[in-house]
Amino acid sequence: MFLFGGFALDAQTTDSAIYVGYVISDTTTFKKRINKSPLESILESNNKIEIRFKTSSTPKHTEYLILTFNEKWNAKFYSFKPNTDSLISKDITSKTNIDTLFSKLVTNNIFSLPDQDSLKTEKYSYNPGTNEFYGTGMGIGCGGICYNIQFKIGYLYRQYNYCNPEDFADFYTHVYELRNFTNIVDIFSALTIK
Repeated sequence: MFLFGGFALDAQTTDSAIYVGYVISDTTTFKKRINKSPLESILESNNKIEIRFKTSSTPKHTEYLILTFNEKWNAKFYSFKPNTDSLISKDITSKTNIDTLFSKLVTNNIFSLPDQDSLKTEKYSYNPGTNEFYGTGMGIGCGGICYNIQFKIGYLYRQYNYCNPEDFADFYTHVYELRNFTNIVDIFSALTIK
């Protein structure tokens, strides 16, 4: 099943509609990546809305924050250690107002951000005295934190990745997608604060 398209879904259509902003759907993003997840594929989800926020700080530890909506919102936290096949789950629905959290995610374009690899991160300076342009870039060595977002809204699905978005957002201040994703990280991180 391949579907690529953008959809602007609007809450003004009915009283029960949920505003989701602009949505880019592309199921082929699930074919490109090997997903070693202890969770069943989001493509098999029966939820009306599902967002999976995966954090990988080391190959030996992965965390998932999952928001789901059917008749009401739910939030769960999962911690997975592949070397032990240990999966720990905890319901965190009562930690926050998920309607508000979801609205903040939509404001930061969670359903329409591109994969980090496709961002244009050129940064140039101009020296008027020499009439020269200077390009600068940044790279990050091994390490850091990588994030994966998978979502399902009705019949629309997609996933994308970012690694070390905070560092890149500090350097490439003009790239709004990095700022949006850094905000998304902060929004999800607030769910795990004790």
